[in-house]
Amino acid sequence: MKIFVNYAFVVFSIISTSLFIIEGNLFADSSKEERSGNQAEKDKKKNDKYQFLYEIGPFEGFVSPDFTLPDIHGKPISLSQFRGKIVFLNIWATWCGPCRTEMPAMEKLYQKFKKEDFVMLAVSIDRQGKSVVIPFLQELGLTFPVLLDTDATIQKLYKIRALPTSIIIDKMGFVDTREAGARDWFSSDMIKLFEDLINEPSLDQLATIKIKD
Repeated sequence: MKIFVNYAFVVFSIISTSLFIIEGNLFADSSKEERSGNQAEKDKKKNDKYQFLYEIGPFEGFVSPDFTLPDIHGKPISLSQFRGKIVFLNIWATWCGPCRTEMPAMEKLYQKFKKEDFVMLAVSIDRQGKSVVIPFLQELGLTFPVLLDTDATIQKLYKIRALPTSIIIDKMGFVDTREAGARDWFSSDMIKLFEDLINEPSLDQLATIKIKD
């Protein structure tokens, strides 16, 4: 009887140990599977994030659509050539009253920041082109760069519903701010906005900082 009891105890111990090992392996596999699932979720979020970074659109948070238009001298100018600078993009026309209203403040803004990492591109959608644009600029004493879009292609590209429309693009090419209607672009709030954007590091500066760190 004593031998049978001892034998039963040994068998019970072996079975318990086996179950513990199996349970432990199952738990380990479950944990491994959970970690794998979490990593997959993180990778998906990361991929989604980088995919969003390349989405192009004319609204805040998207990469601004590129375009090429001639200036008043006939020289082709592309938005993409100003990557690394703040771009103040303004869509207007000589026949637009609110456009005329805001232009003196735009000229002051241009004079203040033209030596910084700042570019102003005022795109005229006048069908007559420079024949009406140049006299308009001379009348108001405007010196900032003006591009000519006689086919108004930028209206469709940037979903323009009203004139003037102004779009502020940051150094990495993202649309930071979009405004429809005339604004006082030389107000203290606007100056502060542009100063903050200009002082942000560019892509090259970010890469240099990362290497140094």
